[in-house]
Amino acid sequence: MRDRIEIIVGSARFTVVPAENEAAAAFLQRLPLTVEMRELNGNEKYADLANPLPAKAETPGTIRCGDLMLYGSSTVVLFYENFSSPYRYTVLGKVENPDGLKAALGRGNPTVTFAAVPKRPAKRLASDGAVMQRENPAMPTRVLKSGTKIRMHFGDTVIPGILNDSETAKALITRLPVTVRMSRYSHDFCGVLAEPLPYRESEVHYGWLNGDIDFARDGNYFTILFEDEANSAQYGHQINIGVVTCELSRIAGLRGSYEVRIELAE
Repeated sequence: MRDRIEIIVGSARFTVVPAENEAAAAFLQRLPLTVEMRELNGNEKYADLANPLPAKAETPGTIRCGDLMLYGSSTVVLFYENFSSPYRYTVLGKVENPDGLKAALGRGNPTVTFAAVPKRPAKRLASDGAVMQRENPAMPTRVLKSGTKIRMHFGDTVIPGILNDSETAKALITRLPVTVRMSRYSHDFCGVLAEPLPYRESEVHYGWLNGDIDFARDGNYFTILFEDEANSAQYGHQINIGVVTCELSRIAGLRGSYEVRIELAE
């Protein structure tokens, strides 16, 4: 993923999302760069580069505060006002949040540093790559059409489920039947496995979908998550291993703690 550009003016810092073009890519390669930017027209600061960039100019029509542009092939322009313009520019990027940019740049010729900042990868979510249904909220969100069917006995209540073909799920299947003491919490039933399960780092994600069966690596937890998926992205360390195959109310209606026997379905 492409780096961000950080603009540093005194103690103020602003983040620029670079454009997807050759000029922006070439500009990133030259960073860090510290220049004196000169005032012009009460709406921009500019600085001339020692070497040109690969320009592909267009007429934007409207300039926005926070636009980072290339004029010609070697003049970097940072705008701090909104206005209409007939001039042609190559877009280098846009400041994500330009609040305070005008005040930071001031009225004179400020010293400005441009630095490349590696973009943090987006965190993996439970929904990434999932086949889902949302037509019937009474049923699990995740749709798993094939896998290994299991039964989970909460006293007299049997919760059916299906495990996927992940390394983590396969490791659990080899141990079945197992009994785990599970307790009800606000959005799940959770219990600690006697031994941890293996997992691949690429399968670790944040959050869950209602009805998911997960292994949580931070405490060797076997967990069945029956609600609150909309607010679940704050919880990490999850590895999905399957989904229940009944109405969510069947498990959400249970209370207390159980010695849950997990076994293969016949």
